[in-house]
Amino acid sequence: MSRLRSRRAAPADRPRPSAVVPRRGWLLADALAHRTAIDEAASDFGRSAAQDGEGLDVCLAELDDTHLAVEGEVAPPLVVRRVALAWADAVQERYNGLTCADPTTGLSSIQHVQSEVAALYRAAGNGWLVDTDIARTHAFAVIELTGVRDDVDDGFARLEGALRRATAAELVREGLPATNQVAELSPRRLVALVSRTADLDARLADVLDTLGKRLQLSPSGGRCHGWTEALPFGPDAARALLDELAR
Repeated sequence: MSRLRSRRAAPADRPRPSAVVPRRGWLLADALAHRTAIDEAASDFGRSAAQDGEGLDVCLAELDDTHLAVEGEVAPPLVVRRVALAWADAVQERYNGLTCADPTTGLSSIQHVQSEVAALYRAAGNGWLVDTDIARTHAFAVIELTGVRDDVDDGFARLEGALRRATAAELVREGLPATNQVAELSPRRLVALVSRTADLDARLADVLDTLGKRLQLSPSGGRCHGWTEALPFGPDAARALLDELAR
């Protein structure tokens, strides 16, 4: 009888997942507790976080909460990797629905921005704009990111780099005035044609601050910086400036 009581008491020593883990982690907690289908549950956890619009930092924090509740320690690297890749795949699917030169990141090509700039100069030349001084009314906003760490394996490095650029592009569209397209000049540099408003510098600083914080939470960490370039007085000079920025 004492042996039977001992067996029944043993599970009480193990934390009860459903009582302590985040709601998203219930399936994973159950898999960890029973040592079954952990890989599938980890992938489902990452997908669920992405589909709910959670950032990778929130996703991994909830993963650690779940793992701590069941195992008494943070998630090991293999579980973190599976969750992160599932999260990234789900985010990538979202951007695949965008109409642009690169469906993975939502970024246009340099040719898209060149066409946009040329159309702007044509409109000014035809007198279709209230203020035809393009150099005074518009500018290029340039964002430069640090690269992915060298010790990250190639497959994950490409994906992480794409997600970093996609995040930067989204923040630029949301934060800078009258931004239609954000283009990739290089894997680390983006450009957008923006209106030169009185608060442009302040808004760019806010974008860079938010982007920098998000980069710090990414697997490779890193920083960003940015600046504005005044548009030249003609389309040929503007094209040459874009080519120079792309080098």
